[in-house]
Amino acid sequence: MSMTAVIEKVQKLLALSKSSNINEAAAASAAANKLIDQYRLSQADLELQGEASEPYEEDGSYIYESGKITRWKQSLVQCLVKHYGLYVWNDTYYPQGRQVSRYRLVGRKSDITVAKYMFAWLTMECQRLADLYAKGMGRVYVASYCAGFVSGVSLQLNASRQDIQNQASSGALVKINARSSEAEAYLKAFRTNLVSRKSYSTARTNYQAFAEGKVSGQNLHLGSSLPSAAPKMLGK
Repeated sequence: MSMTAVIEKVQKLLALSKSSNINEAAAASAAANKLIDQYRLSQADLELQGEASEPYEEDGSYIYESGKITRWKQSLVQCLVKHYGLYVWNDTYYPQGRQVSRYRLVGRKSDITVAKYMFAWLTMECQRLADLYAKGMGRVYVASYCAGFVSGVSLQLNASRQDIQNQASSGALVKINARSSEAEAYLKAFRTNLVSRKSYSTARTNYQAFAEGKVSGQNLHLGSSLPSAAPKMLGK
């Protein structure tokens, strides 16, 4: 199965994830993420069997671009970069003296494609849920809810990763787990003037809103549990 075919299936599953039926929505979200992780492992297994590996590249566009960084979106980028074995750098520029941050991904094209798609979907889902549960509560409450959402998503992705790793061969795991460091090495080999900077946030946090957002992120069910209908949903 090609990455294009995988994305098409994921699109259909994530459309179901907006269902008013909670069980159907949870099953669709879980199936979508598991399909992606299974595809990535299948490619690693093919490499072990002597198939040509997918080359590393620097994406020509940006996963996130903003003149003023939204912290929860920045955190979501980092979450997805970690999960999908990528490296990200801030290709900052200054039009008319104004700083604009542009987050550019480095890695395998298939991983970049998935990360950008999931970023777009999760961003829209976070904003949709924030409108439902945090709208009118103030800027700090909304920002805290969204930060909590990303935290919940991260926990679900970690659970999904652990589930897939329990099924994978040791050789495939080595290849998958090396992708982030290999992407970083690829970038630094030709961009020798990159400078590492730590970012600090002084934003206030409403911990009740954060906790509520975290529950919403976890309830997307991107983790390991799938119902018996999952094989049919995955086209198997």
